Amino acid sequence: MAPMPRRLRCEDLIAFDVVPSLIEAAHSTGFSDLLPLQEDACRAGIFASQTSGERPADLMLVGSSKTGKKTVCEIAAIHHALLGTRVLVVVHDLRAAARCVARLEAYKVSGLRVGLCGEVSDFAALDLAVASLEAASEVLSSDAPATYSLGLVVVEDLEEVADGLDSELWPLLLLRCHLWRQELPLRLVLLSRDASFGHSLAETLRAKVVSATEQIAQTPAPAVRSFALFKLRAGLRASPESAENPENPENPENPENPENPENPENPENKVAQSLGRDSACTRRAVRYRN
Repeated sequence: MAPMPRRLRCEDLIAFDVVPSLIEAAHSTGFSDLLPLQEDACRAGIFASQTSGERPADLMLVGSSKTGKKTVCEIAAIHHALLGTRVLVVVHDLRAAARCVARLEAYKVSGLRVGLCGEVSDFAALDLAVASLEAASEVLSSDAPATYSLGLVVVEDLEEVADGLDSELWPLLLLRCHLWRQELPLRLVLLSRDASFGHSLAETLRAKVVSATEQIAQTPAPAVRSFALFKLRAGLRASPESAENPENPENPENPENPENPENPENPENKVAQSLGRDSACTRRAVRYRN
C-alpha cells in the first residue's frame, strides 16, 4: 500500500514564499500541521502576490471554526502586509475587531503596524488595519484606499457581518471594493461557515471556493441576508465595469441577458439603477447609516 501523503507543516510555507520570520512567529504560537482546508487555501493562492499586473483570484473559505480558516487567513494577511500590500480586515463589531487585533499582535512581527481602525484617519498609520463593518465602510467610501494603495480586503465571520445591526452595509462594502478595482488591484478573501451562503456569495463575486471536506451547516438564509445579496447582485449589474463590457452576460445593456435591468418587467430594475448610481457617485463621500 502506498504511504499516505504527508500533510503540510508550518515550515513548508516557505514553498509559498512566506518569509521565514513569519513562519517562525506562526510556529511560536502553536501553528504546526496544516489542516486540510488550510492546505487547500495555500494551493488556491491565499499567499500569492500580484505579479505581472495580474490580480490573484478572490477566495471564499467555507468551513466550521475547527477547520482553521481564520488562522491561515490571518497569517496570509500578515504575509501580504509584510510584502508592502495595505490590508484591511473587516469584522462585524468593535469587540470582534479587538479580538482580531490581539490574535494578530500575538505573532509579534517586528516593524509591522497592526491596529484597530476606528476612523478613516487611523488607516494612514497602519499596514494591517482591523475595522468594524461600519468603520470599514467609511474607509472604503473615502479617498484612503487610493491614497494608501489598499490591496487586500479580508471579511471574517460573514454570517455575523451579514446578520448584525449594520447588515445593510455589507453589500455596499463589497460593491465599493468592486468599484475600487477600476483604480486598484484590490483582492478579496472572505470567510464563511455556512455552505449555502458562502457558495451563493462566491458565485455572485466570481470568487474561488475553498471548502472543507466535512459536512458544513446549510441553514435557511434570513430574509435580510437574502435581500442584501439581491441588492449586491443588482449593484454589480449596474456598475461601470459591467456597462463597459458589451459582451459581459451580466451587462445591463446586453440584450441576451434575461435579467437585463433595463427591462421594465425585471423586479431588480429600480434597485439596480438606484444602487448603481448611489455607489458610483458617492463612494468617496457618503456614509451609509441606519
